Amino acid sequence: MRRRRIPDLWLIMVAALAAIPLLGCVNSEDPAQAFTMVGEEREVRGMVADAKLTLCAPPPDKAGTCEGTLVVEPEGGGAAGRVTVNITRAVTLQKGGQAVLLLQLRGSQVIVKYRATKEGPSVATSVVAAS
Repeated sequence: MRRRRIPDLWLIMVAALAAIPLLGCVNSEDPAQAFTMVGEEREVRGMVADAKLTLCAPPPDKAGTCEGTLVVEPEGGGAAGRVTVNITRAVTLQKGGQAVLLLQLRGSQVIVKYRATKEGPSVATSVVAAS
């Protein structure tokens, strides 16, 4: 009987370790209600200098979407001209016509359309990377 319990304990430990990365993956509020868009839509073209993931809990109908931030260095703008935009789950990130994860955009040439918000941060309305 003792040998039977060791595999059961091993299975529980493996399952617990596998669940650790999922701790930050919880549903957030509806992305459409998180920000109040104001002003005109703007566009920045350049290379993704940094991408940070803050939440990854895509709804079933929007595979490949997560929340986080992208830092885009505009073409010819240098580090001083970098633009930081928030990414909500409402935006599908595309590269070569396929949905991709936020972190897969690092180092990619992108076209980001974004708007200012009443709450302060700029929020992306569209993110398309060159293939």
